[in-house]
Amino acid sequence: MSDVKASIALTSDGRLQGSIGGSSTNLAQIRIKSIQCQSSAADGEVKIYDNTAASGVIKIHLKWGTAANEPLTMNFDGDGVRFETAAYVDVTNCDFVVAYYN
Repeated sequence: MSDVKASIALTSDGRLQGSIGGSSTNLAQIRIKSIQCQSSAADGEVKIYDNTAASGVIKIHLKWGTAANEPLTMNFDGDGVRFETAAYVDVTNCDFVVAYYN
């Protein structure tokens, strides 16, 4: 039985949020197991900081794509990537980011 959940899709910079009790809520400590995203132009980029803002330690940094609408799915083996404070997502040329976490 898996306890992995999907985040709310982010379309701009911000903290990862989950749907908790029917409301979008900022997530604190999590482990990201995988990420799904799509480029809005060439050179899509996603940085995820272990923080509540775009500063500090970058724990995930993805770059991909030569055009718009190119998907990327990245799986993180084992326990995934642990975020001790929060997961702040900084996107460039990216339509959306969804993280699967527990």
